[in-house]
Amino acid sequence: MNALPIDALLPALREALAARDEAVLEAPPGAGKTTRVPLALLDQAWLAGQSILM
Repeated sequence: MNALPIDALLPALREALAARDEAVLEAPPGAGKTTRVPLALLDQAWLAGQSILM
């Protein structure tokens, strides 16, 4: 899997969402928002039984 610009921000996004119920993520087209973020969040305990809305 090739690295995308969003990959470096995923740990901080996980931490932010664990602390709060929502977050706004802004990144340019092609950064990996729709391909990387949902997959990176699927294994988070706080997401159990919930949906990801993008």
